[in-house]
Amino acid sequence: MNRRSNPIPPTAALLALLLACLLIPLTALAATSLGNDNHTDTDDYCLRAHDVRIGLSEFSTRTRTQLEADIVSASAFEFYYRSDWSSVTSGYSVDFSNLVDAVSSTGYPVTVTLDPVSMSVSSYVTFRVFVVDDTPTPTPSYPVTYQFISATPGHDLPEGVLSQLPADTVAGIGETVAPSFLMDAVRDGAGEWTFSGWTPADQFAIGPGVAFTGSWTWTALPVYSVEYVFVSSSSGRALPDKVLDQLPAGSFGVEGDVFTAPGSCHSVRIGGGVWRFKGWSAASLTITDGDLTFTGTWRWYTDHTSAAATSEPTPAASPTAAPTPEITPPPTVPPETPQPTASASPAMQVLEQTNSNTPAPPTGSAKGGAAQMMIATVLTALVATQAFAVASDLKVLKWYDARKAARRTNA
Repeated sequence: MNRRSNPIPPTAALLALLLACLLIPLTALAATSLGNDNHTDTDDYCLRAHDVRIGLSEFSTRTRTQLEADIVSASAFEFYYRSDWSSVTSGYSVDFSNLVDAVSSTGYPVTVTLDPVSMSVSSYVTFRVFVVDDTPTPTPSYPVTYQFISATPGHDLPEGVLSQLPADTVAGIGETVAPSFLMDAVRDGAGEWTFSGWTPADQFAIGPGVAFTGSWTWTALPVYSVEYVFVSSSSGRALPDKVLDQLPAGSFGVEGDVFTAPGSCHSVRIGGGVWRFKGWSAASLTITDGDLTFTGTWRWYTDHTSAAATSEPTPAASPTAAPTPEITPPPTVPPETPQPTASASPAMQVLEQTNSNTPAPPTGSAKGGAAQMMIATVLTALVATQAFAVASDLKVLKWYDARKAARRTNA
């Protein structure tokens, strides 16, 4: 910086220094008083700034703009005019281009520049920013490992147990490590794995490493039976062997096992009827401290009720109309032939006798109905046809006898 040749009066320089020291507050955190080369007294200004210390952690927790503002605040620089000692609060610039986020034992220069008042060059002051490594020294740590073992010979740990193994960690010297004892029981076959505990239960991290071993024990669960039975819902009828042959075989299970009822069974036709399976007592059952029983119900249907029960009624036979008998007209009798009279003609007697011999359909028969009525109708028609034919034959015979007698008389 260029300075005038005439010396500054000692009293003026001393007064300016005292004013700077009294009026500019010192910062307690980052400002230092390293050297006096960050003080400049020119013909235009009295310049004073403090050196600053800042830690590397400041670079990671603040933005660049925030960091520069903190440095300006910590340096506590202010400027005064030499002429009237009034404070300069604007019109200066600060150059942070030399500041980097690295440790420095000599400091990084920061320059503050002011426009000239009476001098031909600008006035400036340079102070230093010392960057220090303020990260804490890492505490020595040791690995903490975990493993599971089976405490039951002949049984290996399943995946459901191994998936609960804690992940390996680290611990510092003097730190107490106590792993959790909260483990879920795991079902495996006819038994269950339960956690027995850690060895040791807890431990100080004072050696090259800490290892915990967790033990698991397999215990067989109580076994319960699962049975299937058939019952008849038709009073007085026992289930036949063909029904009992379809009974499912029993099995076994343990606590918590769920069993589903078997499928339906085939109907069995025997003795004029059919046995039909109506269903099981439950769709599924869960073992809860006891045996299980599925009950299947069967019902007996006679042939006619069986058809109704299956909603497939046998279509009733349509009544067949009786055939109309073909009647042959009798030969014409001449008018002169006398007609014999009688209380009842032989033809009518035959007709009445035939009708009286026609059997009436039995009443109360289990097989009565439309079929028997049809048979009776056909028989009645046949009998009527036969009676008519006999009557016609009798008339022809009488006519023939009369003609024969007339011939004898004429001879």
